[in-house]
Amino acid sequence: MYHEEKHTDEEIQSFIDQPGRQLMFLSADWCGDCKVIKPFVQNIKDEVTKSAGWIDANRDDNLEVAKKYGLRGIPSFVLFIDGEKVDQIGHGERLAPKQVEDWYANTLK
Repeated sequence: MYHEEKHTDEEIQSFIDQPGRQLMFLSADWCGDCKVIKPFVQNIKDEVTKSAGWIDANRDDNLEVAKKYGLRGIPSFVLFIDGEKVDQIGHGERLAPKQVEDWYANTLK
């Protein structure tokens, strides 16, 4: 099972603001759909980190970040490039690992 790292809102914002591609995984401990995808998140992270940075965010602990970027549904994977949100998958629906992998691969084109 994937265990995300805890970060403050300030740490997450600093990470997002870095140059280049950054991906944020937003979830919550109580979220059923998050629990379903977590066994696959390490594989997704391993692939993503070949071309982007990765940071975990918790919907409850990092509510200010979630609000700032209009993130209401979890689990979500959010892509930032040079500090700007450019794409997202996950708006509260159950995600299959292949959906996330295909989405990320398409962002590289």
